Amino acid sequence: MIIDCVGFCVDELLWMLSWGWYQLFFGICFFWSFCTFVMRMKKVPALVLTLGSYAFAMFVYFACVAGLFITYFQWQFIAGNMPNVYTPLSAALFLGVIYSTLQLLFFWLITHWCQRSVMQLFIYSVVSNGLGALLASYFIKIVF
Repeated sequence: MIIDCVGFCVDELLWMLSWGWYQLFFGICFFWSFCTFVMRMKKVPALVLTLGSYAFAMFVYFACVAGLFITYFQWQFIAGNMPNVYTPLSAALFLGVIYSTLQLLFFWLITHWCQRSVMQLFIYSVVSNGLGALLASYFIKIVF
């Protein structure tokens, strides 16, 4: 069971580093748009909040998986060894859930500086990551 969880985390890390850049771009665009047009934030603070939340999520996820699982526990990835092969849509949606969860932690940590509702930011994060995952998987299927 633990091997499957670690394998899933490493698979998602590899997805994030390879095809996840498309999803990251779309997610950032959607979340910034939500902050700017729906929440009526100014453009620069919305951009700082958006980039900060995604940078935090990516850094924490990379540090946990690469630092903890691979370096500390010395888990080795063997290509083709995992029985689960995800479709682009499911891999992108799983990554969106990971991003949204870590962004929730970021929003909770910055509540002192940002006077916005954590739940509202989290909901927009979930929607933007979901839309980013759908658009990225569609783009990946069409182009590649």
